[in-house]
Amino acid sequence: MPPVPAAVHVPYSGRELCGLPPLDVPATPDADTARRAAEKELAKPAYHHAATLWERAWRWLAEHLDPRGAVPGVPSWLSVLIVVVLVLALVVALGVMFTRITWARRARRAHGVLFEDDRDASALTRAANAAAAQGDWATAVIERFRAVVRTLDERGALEDYPGMTAHEAAGLAARPLGELAAEMDEAARLFDSVRYGSVVSTPSQDAWMREFAERVTRAPLALPTPARQVTP
Repeated sequence: MPPVPAAVHVPYSGRELCGLPPLDVPATPDADTARRAAEKELAKPAYHHAATLWERAWRWLAEHLDPRGAVPGVPSWLSVLIVVVLVLALVVALGVMFTRITWARRARRAHGVLFEDDRDASALTRAANAAAAQGDWATAVIERFRAVVRTLDERGALEDYPGMTAHEAAGLAARPLGELAAEMDEAARLFDSVRYGSVVSTPSQDAWMREFAERVTRAPLALPTPARQVTP
């Protein structure tokens, strides 16, 4: 029987061609190697987005304003309760402040300009009557008060000017009207309330304003006496 030739080893890698022993590299990495490789890969900037300003602010609040430890020396539940009460008090205070600012703005608006054109007293009265005939009581009340002020201007009791308000007109008319001064002030308040929506005008309000306008037209006025010229 002829001898069996020895197995011939054929190099299959660069290391063996160079005379180095082959490496025993497993086809699949073990768990630790895979974990380290994954952590290294995920640590790259491409996998992370920059935190927004809101996210950074929220993170800071969460780290520094934990309500459980906001009040030192007390149990965590009591600290949370105190923080909640303070936050609610702040919300109520802001609501009250906002309400006051809103009312202040409305009060400033309530002293808006009286006249929007240069119609005389007769034209304003006709406009008021036409509005009343159509059931537009708000326009009727507004136009009648304007007619009252324009009547006083035409009779020389006051002199209207651009930007005059209803309350300013009532103040200027107080002395010439005498006993009707209080009603003039009431009419000015009604004008502002109706014009700026504080109240819904009614037929009775228009009837009262109509009767007041007629009384002003007939009333004797205490007109200012013109200064006498001194003859040298």
